[in-house]
Amino acid sequence: MASSSFSEDLTCSICLSMFTDPVTLLCGHSFCRECISACLDKQASCPQCRASVDMRGHFLLSSHVLKSLVEKAKLSEQSPNQQTGQWMCAEHDEKLKLFCLTDRQLICMICRDAQKHDSHKFKPVSEAAAAVKADLENLVQNICADTNFLKELAQTQIEEVNRTKQRACELRELISDKFEKMVTFLNDKKRELSDKVSCDEAKGVNRMTKRLREVEDAIAQNKKIKTTAASALEIQDAEQLLKMCSEEEEGKALQAAEQQNRNLQVEKVELSLGPYESHLQMFMWKEMLQVVEPREEQISLSGYQSSLVVSPDECSAFVCPHEDKYQCLPSFVLSYNRFESQHYWEVHVGEHGDWHLGLHNDWMGLPKYFLRKAKNKYYMSEMSTLLNVQGQPSRVGVYLNCPKKELSFYNADTMAHIHTVVLEAITFPVSAYFKLSKRSKPHTLLTVCRY
Repeated sequence: MASSSFSEDLTCSICLSMFTDPVTLLCGHSFCRECISACLDKQASCPQCRASVDMRGHFLLSSHVLKSLVEKAKLSEQSPNQQTGQWMCAEHDEKLKLFCLTDRQLICMICRDAQKHDSHKFKPVSEAAAAVKADLENLVQNICADTNFLKELAQTQIEEVNRTKQRACELRELISDKFEKMVTFLNDKKRELSDKVSCDEAKGVNRMTKRLREVEDAIAQNKKIKTTAASALEIQDAEQLLKMCSEEEEGKALQAAEQQNRNLQVEKVELSLGPYESHLQMFMWKEMLQVVEPREEQISLSGYQSSLVVSPDECSAFVCPHEDKYQCLPSFVLSYNRFESQHYWEVHVGEHGDWHLGLHNDWMGLPKYFLRKAKNKYYMSEMSTLLNVQGQPSRVGVYLNCPKKELSFYNADTMAHIHTVVLEAITFPVSAYFKLSKRSKPHTLLTVCRY
């Protein structure tokens, strides 16, 4: 009875069910928030004592004490009756024979007819339990399948991590190897030039040392002659003096030394590296180009007739000075080269003119991927995606990575990256593509750089 009385104290007088989100009016009576809100929409008074309710401001105050008591009461109904061993409704002290599918809770037959469960769907406890059990079995199966998928995903991710680490290691080894070759080349050239300077230094110093010894010998000889001359000056007899100066060995040596000393000059050696001295880095760069592998592509342009003319060396394309003759002909040229791996080439575009540079995989069709310059602005392909390019590059580098299906453009003056595009719908092999706008002046050049 105590339990039944306790349940009655927690029952809403409107829906006759246990409180749901209980609120208390200023008159002291409590109701479910939803129930009292519906009643107050019709009449602004307490349904129980008819006291007026101020509809301004926050007049529906939550009753946290009642809410806590309701939760405890609902927990008590989750426990079987200690005497009968059956699950009983805490509110009506009836067996819980139904399961409300809408509220997802066990209820008794009286709860089913209450306003709180009006228009709800119900199932017998056994059927609801069977459905829940089936759902749990499916959940377990799905979790197992999902776990297997996640394990495979984790394994694949681990493999990708290891592949990335391996690739990074390979790239570091590649960088180390390439730089080691360049460093070895530069060290060899440094040693070669240093050895040349040392060799020239040794030869020059030997020559100058030899001349220095000659001068020192002349000085010593002069001292000796000076002594001899001083002795001759002390001779009083004229015949003896003349005989000494003209016939004796000391006199002859005096005359010879005087003539020889007049021919002595300072020996000078001018050490020089030639053009290496003023343009050492440029010459090293030029020589290094001969050993760098792979080098830039040696592209040759095709020479079919169009409003663009190909130069005899097949390196340049320029606007035909009589363009009106060829208005109906194509205004672009291609390379003889066909690419299907990794390639890099540079094109001298100058500072003026409107041009296209990119790829072409159909001789008669139009290319899909190219960098376009128009009115000193840069765009990607015909989609007119405006690119932010610093300065006006006089040379443009084009890097094609066929395995990764990527095409990148660089300012070849500074090697600054301009843009990279993914080649989504293109087949290999492809050709390099060059185009000059009809607005370009005659003889405006696009030239493939060759070092």
